[in-house]
Amino acid sequence: MLWLRLIPAGIALTVLVACAKAVQSKQAHSVPLSSLAGSEWGFQGDDNGPFVQFGSKSDISGFGGCNRFFGTYELNGQKLTVGPLASTKKACVGPAMETERKFLQALQNARRIDATHLALQIYDDSGVELLSLIRRDWD
Repeated sequence: MLWLRLIPAGIALTVLVACAKAVQSKQAHSVPLSSLAGSEWGFQGDDNGPFVQFGSKSDISGFGGCNRFFGTYELNGQKLTVGPLASTKKACVGPAMETERKFLQALQNARRIDATHLALQIYDDSGVELLSLIRRDWD
């Protein structure tokens, strides 16, 4: 009969361990990033839209909505400088060209970031949020 008393204790222990792991996981994702190297960011719910990849050697590349782009970036703490950027010269119809222009302009106007493992906000020198992106390469 002792084992009947141990079953509820075992269930309670299992629940506590699961809760502790969930809290640790959430805390790990909210810790500020010290580097963007090797990360890829895009817009929530838009897997085919603009995205940016930060390389390990201060190189930046991605897709603006119509063309591929590339260039350089420098991250010093939360201070971000991007550019100059260059891109392929494909012409697209519809809103893709305007979307791309705004996206690339926002990247080049970047001056500060707030970044965690799952979210990246990019601000201009006045503190205005230019882009709010999510991590695309996170497992």
